[in-house]
Amino acid sequence: MKYLMRIGFVALSMLLYMARNAVSENLIKKTIKLPATRAFEPFNLLFIADIHRRNIKVDLINFPVDIIVIGGDLVEKGVPLERVANNIKNLRSHAPVYFVWGNNDREVDEEALRKIFKQYDVIVLDDKSVLLFNNPQLKLVGLDHFAYKPDGLKNAFSEVKEQDTVVFVSHTPVDFWKIKAPYSADLLLAGHTHGGQIRVGPFGMFKKGAIKYKNDRIELITNGFGTTTLHLRLGAPAEYHLLTIAPKRI
Repeated sequence: MKYLMRIGFVALSMLLYMARNAVSENLIKKTIKLPATRAFEPFNLLFIADIHRRNIKVDLINFPVDIIVIGGDLVEKGVPLERVANNIKNLRSHAPVYFVWGNNDREVDEEALRKIFKQYDVIVLDDKSVLLFNNPQLKLVGLDHFAYKPDGLKNAFSEVKEQDTVVFVSHTPVDFWKIKAPYSADLLLAGHTHGGQIRVGPFGMFKKGAIKYKNDRIELITNGFGTTTLHLRLGAPAEYHLLTIAPKRI
């Protein structure tokens, strides 16, 4: 009986630990230098993805931020739109917000979501690019992967020039391999995998989120901020990123 009680205590402790990990607020800070033919002022980009059912408190951001990028799965089926609106309101109170669609976002009323985005001036990057800080050679490009449009990538990069400094965002890192000639980006952002969400040592359904420095670009895959299905995390803590982006002359 004592042995079974010990097992039960350990199991309960593990579940509580995993539940606490699922609602943690781990901020990852990185300074990233991107090649630039035209210099720009360093800026702070907040990247957050896979919010799902979580509430975003207004004091989640207590540091200077210039732009906020939501990397998809802001919401999922069953989440009240009031919560979504409040999350957007709290993010928008700090900086302009940009959004790409995830695989779960359209489980709720898309038209209602777009009304919320319009209310708070959220820029939806559905296969398009935007200038950042009125710099014609500094662009943020977003891909609406799960719309499955045959010309999605082409449309997203239609106004991007070879000499531009490009930040690319898609909900899924599956799109990273597509960013090759004639398309290019210097910083690539994605979520979707939750870092495996529940990992046992090095093992998980997906690789743990990380920043990878490659010869021609930098790739960031986040563990994500929320959870889905099982609201538990182990070995892949919830996270969001503050990236200080500065120019590197070429």
